[in-house]
Amino acid sequence: MEPMSHSLAIIGLGNEMLSDDGLGIRVVRALRQRLRRRDIEFEELSLGGLPLLDHLIGFDRCIIVDAISTGLYPPGTTLRLVQTGSSAPVAIRSSHQIDLSQILGLAELLGERLPREVAVYGIEACDVTTFHDDCTSAVAAAIPSLVDAICRDIEKNRLSAPPGQWQLIDPVVEQRHAMEHL
Repeated sequence: MEPMSHSLAIIGLGNEMLSDDGLGIRVVRALRQRLRRRDIEFEELSLGGLPLLDHLIGFDRCIIVDAISTGLYPPGTTLRLVQTGSSAPVAIRSSHQIDLSQILGLAELLGERLPREVAVYGIEACDVTTFHDDCTSAVAAAIPSLVDAICRDIEKNRLSAPPGQWQLIDPVVEQRHAMEHL
């Protein structure tokens, strides 16, 4: 990875052989096809926790895409969370044990240059433990909407969500909002 030549890192987390767990990888592949820009570094990773820190250092902004397990929403619900340096860190429940508060806290302690914004986009998962090379139907149906929402946020050059809190991504509302701002 060459962080100094890219302003945005898009990291898909997951394991394609574990049903919905592979959605982060699938979304990043779709984004790579749609967003052919030199200022974006795409990564497909099957790690989480503190090892993720190495992939955040040196970028201006970062998007992480992963299967989310809040237990609050039905499978297939699309969500986003923006974490900034000034917002209180939010613990994220995913199969990759992303804890942005630990990662950002350690990086600050080490004096590392971190993205000014880290956005986590996800889809509420149904099954992340069964060996299967496809996502469940609810999650698979939500992937195109999530890809569209991420592309819109990147095209606007902002990661749109109130910092530090989960936001539902409703494709109908997102489309209406996009049309109003043309």
